[in-house]
Amino acid sequence: MLRSLTVNGPTSASLTLSVQDKQRGFDWIDLTFEMSGMNDAPLVGDTQLDFIDTDEGITVLFEEGLWGIGIGRYGSLEALKSAPLYLVGASLKYEEAPFSG
Repeated sequence: MLRSLTVNGPTSASLTLSVQDKQRGFDWIDLTFEMSGMNDAPLVGDTQLDFIDTDEGITVLFEEGLWGIGIGRYGSLEALKSAPLYLVGASLKYEEAPFSG
């Protein structure tokens, strides 16, 4: 479930999702991914996040020195760019937090 997409600066953004953790008996947790050195991202507003289908999960890729994260299943950064929401950049961090409900 997509929670928020926050632009932190001209080349940085954070994407927050709520997910079920298989290792914890499918309990819900929140994950925030922060992309720095962004060079490609079709950004959408928070009101549009509810309309993006997340049934296929997310893809996280590292290819040719770049990180990519996108909604759906993709095998390459080039394919990832067809996702309804994706971020591509130089570095990717993530943070796990309790479920925000």
